[in-house]
Parts: sequence; C-alpha cells; structure tokens
Amino acid sequence: MIKYIKTFIKKNIVILKLRNIGLLVFILALFSNCSDKKEKLYTETVDELFDTTHILTGYAQSEEEFKKNVSVYEKEMKRFDKLYTIYKSYDGINNLKTINDNAGIKAIKVDKDIINLLEESIRMYREVSNSVNIAAGSIIDLWEKRNENTLPLEEKLKEASKCTDINNIVINKKEETVFLKEKCMKINVGAVAKGYAVEFVAEKMKKMGITSFIISAGGNVRIIGKRKVPKKENKISDLKKCREEFCIGITSPIYGNTELDNNNPYKKGEYIAKIAAKDMSVVTTGNYQRYFVYKGEIYGHVIDLKKLKPGGEFASVTVITENSAFADFMSTALFLLSYEEGEKLVKNMGNIDAIWAFKNGEIKNTERLINGENYVKYNFKE
Repeated sequence: MIKYIKTFIKKNIVILKLRNIGLLVFILALFSNCSDKKEKLYTETVDELFDTTHILTGYAQSEEEFKKNVSVYEKEMKRFDKLYTIYKSYDGINNLKTINDNAGIKAIKVDKDIINLLEESIRMYREVSNSVNIAAGSIIDLWEKRNENTLPLEEKLKEASKCTDINNIVINKKEETVFLKEKCMKINVGAVAKGYAVEFVAEKMKKMGITSFIISAGGNVRIIGKRKVPKKENKISDLKKCREEFCIGITSPIYGNTELDNNNPYKKGEYIAKIAAKDMSVVTTGNYQRYFVYKGEIYGHVIDLKKLKPGGEFASVTVITENSAFADFMSTALFLLSYEEGEKLVKNMGNIDAIWAFKNGEIKNTERLINGENYVKYNFKE
C-alpha cells in the first residue's frame, strides 16, 4: 500500500514522489520559456486502483482539458480493475474471480480484455520465461492467506503446485469464454495486469492526440512523448538528455523498518539510478515494500514457483522497454532469475534494458544504458 504521496512545485521543477515498490518519478519540467504559451503542465492524483495510487502529469491548454484526459484514464483503469481482480465480485461483471470460482465447473463468458490479457500472459510464459505463471494462483493464495505467525505447510504447497499447469486454461475466442480444467486451479495476474491496463490506456490517450504525458501507477511508469518545454540547466538530473526528455528516478529499496534498514546498504531518499526516456515504460519489482518477517527471515510477495516460496536474490529490478505489459512481466521474471540468467535473457530479447540492484548495494545495468548520457547510477556497495 502507499505509505505517502507528496506533490509539490518548487523552483520551476515538479517532483512527484510515490512510495509503493520503490519507484520515484521526478519530472524536471521548466514552466518558463514555453514555445506555446497556452500550454501548461498539470498534475493530478487518482484514487487507489490496482492497490496503488496513480499520479498523472501532462501538458494541456487548460485545466479543463487536462481533467478530461485524466477522466479518460480513470474510467478505463476502473474498468480494468474490476475485470482483473481475483478478490471481489461485481454485479453484472464476469471477472477473474468469477473464473476462479467456477474452476472445474463451467466455462465463463468474459470481456475480450480478459481474454487478451490471458492470451498475452500465456504467450510470454511460453516464449519468454516460465518463471511468471498466471496459473499459479493456488500457490500464491496459500502465502497470502497464511496465519500471521506461521508459514504455509510444505505439503499443502506441494499439493497446490499440481494445480498450476498453464495449459489447463482453456480459452475459446469464438465463444468468448474461459474455463479452468482443474477445480483446484486459480488464476493470478498480479505480475502483468496493471502493466497491461496502463499500456492499453496509454495507447488510447495517444490516439486522442495526447503527445506529452506521464502515467505513474506505483512501480509502473509509462511515458508518452517527451518534454514540450526544454530545460536549459541540468544540475539536478545529472543527464544532458533530461533537457529534452523526461527523467525517471529509481529510489533506494528500503524496508521502512528501522531494524531491517540498519543493515541495508541503501539509504532512504536516495536514488539508485536516473534515466532519461521518451515513449518508454519503466517498471520496478522488489520485495521490500510488501513483506513479512518470520523467525528473523524476510519473506517478500514475489513467489519463486520452483521453490514454492518467496524468492529473488536482488533488492529490486527495473526494466525499461516500450510496452508496459511486457515491462511488468519482465521485471518479475528478472527478479526471480539469477543475474547471469537474466542478463542472457535480456541480451537475446534485444529491445529491453534492465537495472539490477543487488542486496549488497551493487548496481548493474545492460550495456545500452550509457552512464552519463541517458543513464546515471549510484553504487551503494562499500
């Protein structure tokens, strides 16, 4: 959940601070010397959807015009939130919870956006990485519903692992139905749903003629276009490209727990990296905002399906690529893979960059992120 949100304007710089899974978006935008005097930069916060708060920033000729753009985003995201939830039922809507509730019983007729999400998730599982499996809801469910002072029983986890065959998700596009073959199956799209929804809405906004806009949905950031107001100076961003492009900063992965952070090489309020980007998605995955401690060991919310328990050898992983759904999927996949496996996967993809923040404070990145040009990193390893 969101710990705090601060939005403030100071010295012609808009800084949006969002603490959820550690992504801090800061938009260095100069208000003066605007080539189009009628356009201004506006910012608005949308109430919690997909279990996070959304901060929208963009140029418009009036506040009324900007609010219309925001209303389009909010309306669509509310629709997606209701479709993709596995926790709540809604009158007149067959959503993912409806599918799960009818596992092994009957096929459910659903909205095409559910079918599209499931098909894309299955495609990425088969073609990119099998570490992210939307059919593994039965395992994730045991961890989410565990007793506060215990861990899920190993025998129950092993039993649940028998219910995760992604091939048992039966999609009938002609009839627009989804059926789970096994009664014990559950779909969980937490690693892809928000990214998919953000990408869908971003593309819709582009078709509306919006050319300079930033969507910040927790750890998912989607950039439409670049600055409309070039920045003359560059003292804060450390990057020359931030004069023309938007700058995205990734904050230190801290737990927000004094005892845990005493041994954490990362420091509160500091960046691990900054990126200059346009028409890109920047998505971060980490276990440090949603976790629990049991007998001195930290357990996060990202489940390693091979080990049947929370995994990841990194403090956080950030992915930079065009499509937000793909970035969402890949940030989780890379978080669960070893650095060597993840680096190889990224190289083979060719259209993606990544930043790995190790638990010892070391920062590594892909070769296309050139330090001092479109990217700057700050190692915390002593």
